[in-house]
Amino acid sequence: MILLTGATGFIGSRVLQALSLKNLQVRCLARKQKTSDNPNITYMTGDALDRNSLVAATKGVDTVYYFIHMMGNQPKGEQKRFDVLDRTAIENMVEACKINGVKRIIHLTGMRNPNEKLSHHLKSRKEVEDIIRNSGIDYTIFRASVIIGRGGAAFDILDTVVKKFPVIPVLDWEDTQVQPIFIDDVIKYLVECLGKKETVNKCFDIGCSQVLTYKELIQQYAEELGLKRTFIRIPGSWHRISSMVLGKLSPVDPNVVYWLIESLQNNMVCELNDLNKIFGFEPVSFKESLRRSIIRNNALIR
Repeated sequence: MILLTGATGFIGSRVLQALSLKNLQVRCLARKQKTSDNPNITYMTGDALDRNSLVAATKGVDTVYYFIHMMGNQPKGEQKRFDVLDRTAIENMVEACKINGVKRIIHLTGMRNPNEKLSHHLKSRKEVEDIIRNSGIDYTIFRASVIIGRGGAAFDILDTVVKKFPVIPVLDWEDTQVQPIFIDDVIKYLVECLGKKETVNKCFDIGCSQVLTYKELIQQYAEELGLKRTFIRIPGSWHRISSMVLGKLSPVDPNVVYWLIESLQNNMVCELNDLNKIFGFEPVSFKESLRRSIIRNNALIR
């Protein structure tokens, strides 16, 4: 039995779809009661901040997919508390897993450079990862930077900037390096690792073969859309103003926009690993991921 958290989210919903094709028994943790027509998929109400509900949800479970992030879930004036909530949630889950003998936790988190001072967001992501790694429970952890796909916060912000700003301010994040990855490749790693013992108790950075700056990401996306964009260099980060503007124009929660913009200062480049050998595939290029996302989005609009 698999317990899937975040089953309605950007990552979790796609993992659920992929797991359903494998005819696996999946229990989804949800805050509100839901039902499924698929006999292999069940829903259980619960909350990561309620330890007892997690104990109930993990009974009879072998593997937990942990996709819970509290960023953006705080009331006004308490936005900085997401790290406290994230810590509580993962500590509750680890305790519940130990009580019920869960064998493995599979987790997706943010990539980071260990030699840099981390943003508030990435520091919290690292803390959650460390709690999982030190829990004594087997784990597989994947770290990604920008995930290319509609519904992903970072991509939706990128999409907003490219489509709504003919003149794009280039701030202090201009030369920050990232290694983006297409959403389908992320899901492939997350689902296929179930049957690969080589991934147990390992952490992997995942990304396409290209390393790009944020400015290059914007330039190449504009080119794929056939849009001409002008860049103007402005000294400073303009963090708060940028997040206020993008929070109103993009479909992303303004609090999430704020913390993601703060993280633009952190480089996210993959460390060498043996993923190609283990999984037998290489993620598609950045431009190909853009093309596929554009085609998919156009199909939805029609």
